[in-house]
Amino acid sequence: MAGKHGTEHMGQCERCRADHPYSPVVIVGNGPSAMCLSYFLSGRWPYYNGLGHPNEYLHDRLKDNTEKSLIEQDLQYLSSGLEGRSRHPVALLFDTLQHPNADQGDRVPSRMEFKHHQDKSIPHVVLGSGLPGGAWWDLDASVLTLSLGCWMELPGQDFKDWIANFRSKNESHSPLSVNQMDRATLGEVARYYQSYVKEKNLEKYFLSHTLVTSVQRLEGKRIVNSESGERETTCKKCFGLEGENLFEVKGIHRNVSCDCCKTFSILTKNVVVATGMLGRPNKLGVEGEDLNFVKGKVQDLEAAIQGGDLGCACSRVIVVGAGLSAADAVQCCRNANIPVVHIFRRKASDPQIALARLPKAVYPEYHEILELMKGIKKDDKYTPLAEHVVEKFQSDHKVTVTGPQGSHTLQVSMAAVLIGSQPNLSFLPKEGRCMGFHKDQPISYKTNPLAVNPFTMEVIDEPGLFAMGPLVGDNFVRFSLGGALAITQHLVSKGLVDKQTKNIESVASC
Repeated sequence: MAGKHGTEHMGQCERCRADHPYSPVVIVGNGPSAMCLSYFLSGRWPYYNGLGHPNEYLHDRLKDNTEKSLIEQDLQYLSSGLEGRSRHPVALLFDTLQHPNADQGDRVPSRMEFKHHQDKSIPHVVLGSGLPGGAWWDLDASVLTLSLGCWMELPGQDFKDWIANFRSKNESHSPLSVNQMDRATLGEVARYYQSYVKEKNLEKYFLSHTLVTSVQRLEGKRIVNSESGERETTCKKCFGLEGENLFEVKGIHRNVSCDCCKTFSILTKNVVVATGMLGRPNKLGVEGEDLNFVKGKVQDLEAAIQGGDLGCACSRVIVVGAGLSAADAVQCCRNANIPVVHIFRRKASDPQIALARLPKAVYPEYHEILELMKGIKKDDKYTPLAEHVVEKFQSDHKVTVTGPQGSHTLQVSMAAVLIGSQPNLSFLPKEGRCMGFHKDQPISYKTNPLAVNPFTMEVIDEPGLFAMGPLVGDNFVRFSLGGALAITQHLVSKGLVDKQTKNIESVASC
């Protein structure tokens, strides 16, 4: 036996093993939807707990199969007839089991339980540019979530219990009003996600500080030696992949302990894109928008304030936009006692303004900004310019704006253009443009998401490539988790349970 094992080891030359790391599944992005998928792929499968459900029809479909995981059942049948704030039936199914009657304001406990089947785990690797939690670490830690805190919850770890324990250990936590107690700060949510990976023993799957630069389908004789360019035949594992439907995932990994970077390449049959909400800021498309004093993120404004660049009373900032990020930027300036001019296209009374759709009792901080926009509330350092647009930015920090009364010029220290964002899919061929519902348009969260099979989340025009979360239109965490269920079921059906990764540890080695 020892001789046979030794022969197999010698058959895998060191050069080939270093050149061709392999994983059955590669997940790009390490936010909440990727975490949920990793949880399922690690063998934690969801079951209906049989305690009854407000939707009697759904209960009737599930009650006789409590011993079978949802992964083993017909998701199309179970999700038929469900309605809610997602276009994907499996997302609605998972949400209504995890948060029954949530949109009616009910606080019904989850109707799922999760059982660990180690023999059903599917090897995978999760690649993220930052810490586990993804874009949640890039947001203002003190801002409250729009959704209820419990809607940020991931399977198997009660958010309410976790945050109560976290707050009891952190006395510096700012007190919340009665109406805000059910909300969490963005910083708390980021820490919850980080702890989830550790407490659920998922760390072995996560490779943080890893930037994916390319995902391409390989064709022809692709198992080659990267130095000589010749076909590599000494590794039985790699040679066995010849002719398979493979993707090559390339990127750069940064080792934070030594601050050194290394390029890598991983072969895989299945790629899941879960890169979340924060991509490239939308542009106004006007002259001078690329000047240094024009920023596209709230974080840039915060950094300038914290760095003292905008600390004097003579500083003035313009904020362009009427969404939540623009409101956050306005509040950031007010907190720092910096004069701010707020420019937005619509009338302040327009019901389509995002702030107008938020209940005053639950979101008092945003309602205050809305009152400032309408002129109901006054602030000497805040100037609203409703029905205005920016015409151009100049290198001398002058900004020309146009409104109902004509054009005029403002002298500013900084401009923050906060009018939404588009996903950054630069690592996909043609930035994924050919994979949306409208083939001639860029991928957009709202108007042109990636086109997927709703019961597998596989991209319709790219077999083996999957997408979930905001990229397919599920912008809320609670709905993005259903995509993980659909993907897991499909991967299990492909027989990946007994597959293995190969040499993934080489990606992170110096």
